[in-house]
Amino acid sequence: MKIVHILYFTEFAGTEKVCVDLCNTMSQNNEVFLLANIYDFQGNKITNYIENTVNFIDIETNKKRHNIFYLYKIAKILKNINPDVIHCHNTKMLEIMKYCQIFLPKKIPLVFTKHNWFIKKRMKYADLCVGISPETLKLCNAKNNILIENGIKFQQPKNILPNNIFNIVGVGRLEEHKNWQLAITALSQVNFDYRLYILGQGIYEQPLKDLIEKLNVADKVKLVGFVDNPWDYICSSDLQILPSRLEGFSLALIEGIYYGKMVFALDTANHREVLGDDFIIEDDAEKLAIKLDQVYLNYEEFNEKFARIKAESARFDINQVAKKYVDAYQSLLHKANVV
Repeated sequence: MKIVHILYFTEFAGTEKVCVDLCNTMSQNNEVFLLANIYDFQGNKITNYIENTVNFIDIETNKKRHNIFYLYKIAKILKNINPDVIHCHNTKMLEIMKYCQIFLPKKIPLVFTKHNWFIKKRMKYADLCVGISPETLKLCNAKNNILIENGIKFQQPKNILPNNIFNIVGVGRLEEHKNWQLAITALSQVNFDYRLYILGQGIYEQPLKDLIEKLNVADKVKLVGFVDNPWDYICSSDLQILPSRLEGFSLALIEGIYYGKMVFALDTANHREVLGDDFIIEDDAEKLAIKLDQVYLNYEEFNEKFARIKAESARFDINQVAKKYVDAYQSLLHKANVV
């Protein structure tokens, strides 16, 4: 099968990682093209993350979607590739793929993955919309809508943190809705020694630094920044915390299940469905502090409970996820041929 993925590359975060991992995996058995801008807003190159089995084409993604010359240029690229299906990862690129097809001799089926919780009317342009969690699936309004949970490419982790202290890790951008302020405030109230490592960067860095200073926990809370090896931190930690108030489907959750010893998260997206009641926390610093003290004192008990969740981690293997997408493409093509 000849597959085009198209992406507006703003930063190498969740959406970008899912797209790249799918491209790399699908290219093992299919002819895969990735159309995207080569540099993100921070100057990172997307080609650093894709394998040589993926055909990369650098395109301008900052052009207006109604620019007729731009649409024609994209259409020429698609005509030369002649793909069986186009998989879009941003609504802007979905709209561009819809409009540029006026220059093509035949319609190419459009697939769109709903990576976040924003309601977008343009999703209706897709022939198939994929929700990555039951909550995002409810937002999908294409002709056909299905659920395919996110997956990751599993790595071989290594221990990198000192094991003589209780290590806690958080993975995610430094934004207000990621709610790291909850974790920091709660941990300032616990009755045990710890180190919290928050992996990520973002616009909320200074307010978090101010909070750390105010609570006098600078020796315990480390804003590590962006790292290429979050699995090493997760593997080396005693628990992972995901206090985000809004999620589509967190890749950090998958990484925590596969690499970590246990994960605690707010009741958003499909966190309760995946983790169960024992590992759901409330958006209340005092209650979270009590919960963490309880976990620390009864660590082995929680570790045994989490082992049952880890036993299901194979479902998040990117190879399994990519197969579900390819099956969905084939089903879509079959329906198109029947019609």
